[in-house]
Amino acid sequence: MEVGAAAAATAGGVGMGLFSYNRGNYMFDQKAHWARFNGGLNMAIAQMSQYKADIEQMTELTVARQDCYHGIAAMGLTILTAIYCPGRVGLHTPPPPGWLMGLAFVNIAGCYLFLGLTLWLAMHASMRADTASTHMLTRFVRLPIPNQGMMDKARKFLSSFEEQPLKEVFRVPFTRHCKAGPGKEGGLNEGMPVDDAAQKRSRHG
Repeated sequence: MEVGAAAAATAGGVGMGLFSYNRGNYMFDQKAHWARFNGGLNMAIAQMSQYKADIEQMTELTVARQDCYHGIAAMGLTILTAIYCPGRVGLHTPPPPGWLMGLAFVNIAGCYLFLGLTLWLAMHASMRADTASTHMLTRFVRLPIPNQGMMDKARKFLSSFEEQPLKEVFRVPFTRHCKAGPGKEGGLNEGMPVDDAAQKRSRHG
C-alpha cells in the first residue's frame, strides 16, 4: 500500500510538473506570437510609409522641374512679345532689309508657338504627376490594417491550452511536438498562414 501510494504521489507530482511546464510554455509562445504579429504589422506600416514618402518625393521632383520649365518659357514668351509687337527690328537704328525682318519674325513666331507648347506640356506634366500621385496614394499604397479574422488568429485565450491533445499537455521536455498529418491532430505551434493580399503587399528579392 505504501509503495502504491508513493508511486501515485510521484506520478501525480510528475503530471502536475509536466502540466505546469507545458502550460507555461504555451503562455510564453502565445505572448511571443502576439509580439511577432504586432512587430510584423509595425514593420509593414513603416514600409508603407516609406512607399508614400517615395511617391511624394518623386512627384515633387517632377513638379519642381516642370515649374522651372514653365517659368523659363513664360519669360521667353514675354521677351518675344516685346520684340514682336513693334513690328520691326531695331527701334533706335535704321531698319534692316525687309527680307531679313521677314525671316526674323517668322522665326520669332515659330519660337512663340514652341514656347506656348512648352507651357502647355509643363502644366500637363505637373498636373498629371499630381494626379498619378493622388491615385497611387489613395488606391494602392494604403496602411495594412489587419481585419478581425487576422487579429482573432493572432491572439489566443489561455483556455485554448485545454483544447490541445493530452500528448501536448503532458509532453516531456526535449521531446518532439505533435506533427500535423492526415487523420490526426498536430501542428498546434505553427504560424498562421499569410493571406494573398499581404503576400502581394510585401517586397521580395
